[in-house]
Amino acid sequence: RREMRQMESSWYGADKITRSKQRLERLQYFSEVNLETPAVPGTSDQVDVNLSVTEKSTGSIMFGAGLSSAEGIVLGVTVNQNNFLGTGNRVSAQINTGKVNTVYSLSYTDPYYTPDGISRTFNVYRRDVDTTSLGTGTYKTSSYGAGVSFGVPLNERDSVSAGITFDYTDVSLDASSPVQYKQYCGSTQALGCSNYSWMFNLGWAHDTRDNTLFPNEGVHQRVLAEIGLPGLDLEYYKLEYKHSWYQPINKYITLMLNGELGYGDSYGSRDYPYFKHFYVGGVNSVRGYDTSAIGPYIAANGTNAGYFEGGTKRAVGNIEVFFPVPGLKDSSQFRLSAFLDMGDVWKS
Repeated sequence: RREMRQMESSWYGADKITRSKQRLERLQYFSEVNLETPAVPGTSDQVDVNLSVTEKSTGSIMFGAGLSSAEGIVLGVTVNQNNFLGTGNRVSAQINTGKVNTVYSLSYTDPYYTPDGISRTFNVYRRDVDTTSLGTGTYKTSSYGAGVSFGVPLNERDSVSAGITFDYTDVSLDASSPVQYKQYCGSTQALGCSNYSWMFNLGWAHDTRDNTLFPNEGVHQRVLAEIGLPGLDLEYYKLEYKHSWYQPINKYITLMLNGELGYGDSYGSRDYPYFKHFYVGGVNSVRGYDTSAIGPYIAANGTNAGYFEGGTKRAVGNIEVFFPVPGLKDSSQFRLSAFLDMGDVWKS
């Protein structure tokens, strides 16, 4: 009921009828949503809004396995319940394991913490990173955290979010790790250090895409800010901006233009944490390159292997044309693309 945008006794709006149906379908509570507007008997200027839905199971368990050039064999398990105990609240538990990244997370979201649609999410996580198999400097991190965040809808297409997380990150180094990494931990002989931080996150999103998985038309913009608050070990900030534009060329072909910018810096007594660096290269930025294999390269010396060090400034651009798989023109699950990627990362 709270997802409806067409109200009783108000002027009929076809756009509000359409938007109401879209919002009900996005809940993922129903396998079918039908909305009809028959005329009110005995009148010439009024209609009823008749809504019928077919409920479906709102819980799911997903098992996944994949093979990645960077991560090796990737395994994942996700348990979601979008209507926990019939409250409309969402609970999600996730485990993803790979050669580089391993993530364990649990979250609980109340999408209507207030009647106006402000959401509240609690989350806890553990995140392990092992860069041994990458071309970056060798280090391992284990991060543990817990936080709360709020989402505020500004209108049908725009929203802002804000949250705070307490994070503990343990860094492990070895003899092959770069000297700069050891110096960050206190000395050229250090083999690790611990870091505590309060991370404040602020974001804005604008989304007019017709489909979040296979969009053909619309714009998706996102601004994210992450700030390590003063008083603990990590005093830094990261700013990220992403703008994706989709335009149909004809019924089957879609053009996508995407641009991304990132900037980070330290404002405290310590250098910017290297494990927060931006990287470019690989399937999520510039395809055709190994993961993180673009940007400043530090040549090998007597004790350390050469490595890509990433940076505090990042720019990526993508031009992509999507088209159907031959013989599957009406499929909404598969499509091919031709693309041109470009990007770089800098420290100065």
